[in-house]
Amino acid sequence: MIEYDNKWILRTNDLALISDDVTKDMIIYALCTSGSCTFEYNGKQKEARKGTVIVLRNRELMKNFKASNDFAVEGFFLSQRFLLMSGRRSSYVVRYCLLLNVDPIMQLLPAEQERWHHDYENIIYLLSIEGNHFRSEIMQSALWQLFLDNFDFSIRIYGSREITFQSSALTFAFFKLLDEGNYRRHRNIPYFAEKLFVSPKHLSETVKKVSGYSAIYWITHYTLTDLQRELRNSNLSISEISDRYAFSSMAYFTRYLQTHLGVTPSKLRE
Repeated sequence: MIEYDNKWILRTNDLALISDDVTKDMIIYALCTSGSCTFEYNGKQKEARKGTVIVLRNRELMKNFKASNDFAVEGFFLSQRFLLMSGRRSSYVVRYCLLLNVDPIMQLLPAEQERWHHDYENIIYLLSIEGNHFRSEIMQSALWQLFLDNFDFSIRIYGSREITFQSSALTFAFFKLLDEGNYRRHRNIPYFAEKLFVSPKHLSETVKKVSGYSAIYWITHYTLTDLQRELRNSNLSISEISDRYAFSSMAYFTRYLQTHLGVTPSKLRE
């Protein structure tokens, strides 16, 4: 039995801890209850207002967070370890996470907001009970209920697709390779297909079916996200970054960024 750690869930009502070192590796789950906020997410402007759920897994993609004076949420910061413990075997989990990786906000209907509120209140109530010998398992179950409702909300918003466990597993394996940083040296589908023992066509079709976006889209997405972080925060020179990502020349590196982001490496570094 795993003993529940009180640091795994941190309740919040204003996202004030969003830039705190304590929460930097945690995931945000929050429902906006009043006011509004805006932020840039992976280069795109986002707005959350009353009734909007924010589920943010990659905090580095969030920039320029601004909130109105009456902005408030009911939510929490969740440790990634506890998230993995609370997740269950479901073919929809991968697709849900990928959809939110592209767009971290969902506008809920009034009835859906009520469901979110009841799930949230249940989680907070259970957090207050410290004497239960099965506290960790109870908290995992409460979070799983919230996840299931969020899955349902996302189906209304993004549409439903029949996804097999095999397709989900292959897509998960593809993203594991991306998470390991393979895109830094290899940005072509045949490389990933060979690593996963499938044909490039099968990999492309499966990733598109599960995530809604092509495999090459995700390879580029990971590459650009990492490059922007490197250029803005790394002490490496632009030439060293180009070499690290296996660009054949500085001219090709510059052309790659101009094609996808419309800016040069030196402009991003400013």
